[in-house]
Amino acid sequence: MNRILERAVRESGGLITAAMVTRLGVQRRELTRAVEKGELLRLGRGLYCTPETWEDEYVIAQYRFARGIFSHDTALYLLGLSDQSPETLAMSFPRGYNPSSAKRSGIWTRSSPSGLHQLGVVALTTPYGNAIACYNAERTLCDMLRGTSTPDLQLLNPAMRSYLSSPGRSVTRLQSYARALGVSRKIGFYLEVLL
Repeated sequence: MNRILERAVRESGGLITAAMVTRLGVQRRELTRAVEKGELLRLGRGLYCTPETWEDEYVIAQYRFARGIFSHDTALYLLGLSDQSPETLAMSFPRGYNPSSAKRSGIWTRSSPSGLHQLGVVALTTPYGNAIACYNAERTLCDMLRGTSTPDLQLLNPAMRSYLSSPGRSVTRLQSYARALGVSRKIGFYLEVLL
């Protein structure tokens, strides 16, 4: 494998994209050669990893659907507010974005309200140690209540209790997000009962 490519793969935790290779000034055919020699595996269009690197479904989804942000039960799991690993990855996309290819890939998709897609985005680490974009706890809890008359209480109630008992909670931010996302009354009910 080309030395520059080898160093870049090592520094990025075993994953590399074709765009990263181009930025490094390495020709993309070096990726093809590395795949042919068995030094890299092709995970998807423009995404590669070393054979010893675990295939990280979160990174693959984030790479394929870059405008998506992990949300709902997937975010609860990544934030440590649920110990239930999601059966299906959940991602939110900006209003007006067509998520049909994400749906065909088995991702549960939601739409963010206009102008609020970036509200509460944080960088988190997947169980495999890779960085991805996810909503913070406050945004996720509000999203779990938004747009549904019957939220998944088996998931939401323990997550809300866990959040409200955590030292990193911000009730002010939770209330602010609730106002912005139109779930103030629902969040107020939880705060009244659990605080």
